[in-house]
Amino acid sequence: MSGFLIKGGTVVTMDGERRIIEDGAVAIEGKEIVEVGPASELEANHPEKEAIDADGKVIMPGFVNAHNHMYSMLLRNIDLSDWPEDFGDTLTLWWWPKVEDTCTREDAYAGTLLAASEMLKRGITTTADTVEAPNAVPGVLDKVAAAIEETGIRALICFEASERISAENGLLGHQENVDFFKRWNSRGDTRIQGSLSIHTPFSSSPEFIKRVRGDASNLGARIQVHIAQSIYEVEFIKTHFDKAGSIFHLNELGFLGPDVTAAHCIHISEREIDILADTGTNVSFNVKSNTKFPVGIAPVREMLEKGVNVGIGLDGDGSDILDMFELMVHSSYMLRSIYLDPATFTAGQALEMATINGARALGLGDEIGSLEAGKKADIILVNLTDALQFTPVHDVLEALVFSARGTDVDTVLVDGQIVVKDKRLMTVDEEKVILKARKQAIEYRNRFDAQPVASSWMLPTI
Repeated sequence: MSGFLIKGGTVVTMDGERRIIEDGAVAIEGKEIVEVGPASELEANHPEKEAIDADGKVIMPGFVNAHNHMYSMLLRNIDLSDWPEDFGDTLTLWWWPKVEDTCTREDAYAGTLLAASEMLKRGITTTADTVEAPNAVPGVLDKVAAAIEETGIRALICFEASERISAENGLLGHQENVDFFKRWNSRGDTRIQGSLSIHTPFSSSPEFIKRVRGDASNLGARIQVHIAQSIYEVEFIKTHFDKAGSIFHLNELGFLGPDVTAAHCIHISEREIDILADTGTNVSFNVKSNTKFPVGIAPVREMLEKGVNVGIGLDGDGSDILDMFELMVHSSYMLRSIYLDPATFTAGQALEMATINGARALGLGDEIGSLEAGKKADIILVNLTDALQFTPVHDVLEALVFSARGTDVDTVLVDGQIVVKDKRLMTVDEEKVILKARKQAIEYRNRFDAQPVASSWMLPTI
């Protein structure tokens, strides 16, 4: 097991010291990084390893996507002009019946295969994922896992359990997560892990939320959830649960904690940010989807100032293109515009949120997110040569965040295995992935078109 020696590039470690090593190298043995440092030293220390030439490239940790819905990529590029104006109506009357309720296991498989392949080619080596398909349980997570296994990406996956249809459907979704977690997380060293989930604080009763929280604590499972994505949600909670906001509600139920990854967190107060910080709850900032639909922008600067760990999430078809470079640009420019401050959300902060912060948000900070000995060899090479937009490069971090795109990634390793080489997928046949996705998307779209918009919705368990 001699492994690889990636050498000759600029190593952006994202380690505790945020070291940048010119003419650096990373030594890999098996699934792990064994040494990071100057190329001359590592060449002497590891002469037996197969060399990967990184001259003119940045060697950096693979990106970590903190929130996603891979199945939904089969419905991207749909005209949104006839959607309801209010996001609450969009979600409850339009998205739920037309997108989620018509999704099948085969849709989830093909969408995951497509999304995972695209993410890997663009340098995303780890993704969180929440499957939204209440008529595809039980069994949908096994189909998603099969696609993940084929592509070679690392993933933390769950089904979005809720009582929006019925108490029975909520329990069925929750059991899907519990069963998958027990099967996969007992395997030890695996790229695929399960987690528990609830959809939102408003689409389940307090009793169901407490049940999921209790089972997560007993199992040692993480939780994925959407919080305060819309004004509709906050008003629903005020009206039906007599709480001032989503985070107040969940905190009183004992739901929050360092094992929770909360997507969105847009419509929250300063006191609620304090609660996120005090409980150690992680946040996924999903700037593209939150401006596409649009629902608002999370108070990220205040979160970071108060010590909340914030990663970046693609949020499925809300981003259209699964490119973390794009998300870093959008995040930085949007926040700078809101705060009218060019020092807000620097290139370094963007890279932290896209790598090590995202890893911490998924409970994987000790395994991935930076290039350090003992961590998993999830590594990407970004080509900064032979392109007009990289001429000149005065600062490598600025170039990575503001000039690079996913198409500049030419090599990707996950668990020490090369999954993308010379911009080509090595694990699956890209043409077959595209053909399958196109065929399945037609079937999915036909069901989507045939499904009418709902006239009303109310949570049946309150």
